[in-house]
Amino acid sequence: MTSEQSNLFRRATKNFGKVLSGKAVGAAISLIYLALAARGLGTNGFGIVILIHSYMLMCTRIVSFKSYDIIVKYGAEFLTANRKKDFQDLIKFTFLLDFFAAFFGILLGTLVVYLWGHNFGIPSDAIPLAVIYCVLIISNVTDTTTGILRICDRFDIVAFLAIVEPTVRLVGVTIAFFSDSPWQAYLMSWFAARISYFFISLVVAAYELSRSNLLQSFSWKIPQPTLQNPKIWRFSWSSNFYGSTNSIGIQFTTLAVGSLIGASGAALFKVAQELAEASAKAAIVFSSALYPELARLATSPQGNVQIRRVVYKATKSSVFIGFIFTGLLVLTGELILPNFFGQQFSDAYGTMVILSIATSILLISYPYEAALYSIGKPHIALFIKFSVTLAQLIALLIMLQSVGIVGAGYAAVLSSVLSAIALVYMTNRQIS
Repeated sequence: MTSEQSNLFRRATKNFGKVLSGKAVGAAISLIYLALAARGLGTNGFGIVILIHSYMLMCTRIVSFKSYDIIVKYGAEFLTANRKKDFQDLIKFTFLLDFFAAFFGILLGTLVVYLWGHNFGIPSDAIPLAVIYCVLIISNVTDTTTGILRICDRFDIVAFLAIVEPTVRLVGVTIAFFSDSPWQAYLMSWFAARISYFFISLVVAAYELSRSNLLQSFSWKIPQPTLQNPKIWRFSWSSNFYGSTNSIGIQFTTLAVGSLIGASGAALFKVAQELAEASAKAAIVFSSALYPELARLATSPQGNVQIRRVVYKATKSSVFIGFIFTGLLVLTGELILPNFFGQQFSDAYGTMVILSIATSILLISYPYEAALYSIGKPHIALFIKFSVTLAQLIALLIMLQSVGIVGAGYAAVLSSVLSAIALVYMTNRQIS
């Protein structure tokens, strides 16, 4: 590995460490409030909260254009060339994109949950609150704020923001738990946490733009959609479809479990998923730190060769960590579930182990996805994600009905294997 590649990997690792510190604290806090909610509500009440929240997240991701990827991809070029006005136009473009997408998402999300929410396993008496909860789709706008912080290399602030939502949620859940409140109070804690994150992220992103002198001569004039780069629309729509497909693969799985097995099944699946995907969250953090560096590297003459070497090294590290984590869950899972979440959640052990295996395999994918985005080929990642998700959903519906909740784990393994093979093959072809 050349000195340039070593420096790149070192910077990405440094940024990864910053964000991971926040994510690690956030993950620990999340496990605490999830345990309190699980013990306070049992599988049924907890499952209702999870189903409503998962529905909102699915709607948010469906309308998302993953603006942070757009900002990092094109913003890196503008900032390198000191084209501040073009960068400002880019920010305005992604903000408007996020805002109007969120507005559309709220309208569509509230309509669908009002008419068909019971088909997702949400009880009829919970539908009115589910409708109100869809207001949180406005949090889609934070995609732009995240992109601003990443491109400005403020991963320390990203780390801080990672603990805002879980901290507010922990406070609310703790109050609800000790006051023996119903599930509605827990849901409002989830709501307050999301809103808090939304407003704080807007404030810190605006502050960072001002501090970096990126608001000089700023105007509110609506930018040209192409932003001097016609390919941005293709990149934006590819990112949107990718995010939508990815959300269906993640959040829809929870809703499918709720629909076919019930709210209690959704609660078991959520706990299994949270524990099993801890290593994946770390890998996603590293991928987000690696992507800006790869985007910069892609502009160099020997960029593709260097990207391939960096991605290979990143993949080896993440997969090793993933399988170590899986081993720990296999050894300790039967103690963690009943003692931390309650005896009712012991049945989640088998699903948790299988999901963890699926996650370890999936860790291969993240660096390769980042590489495809860095070289401006998100449509390839989209095609792979769409094909794999379709296979996963077919397997999911069959497995859930034949073997129960553990079937969601088997479907995830299939998805991870197919995704890893396809991404490695196609990315190596593009950067050979």
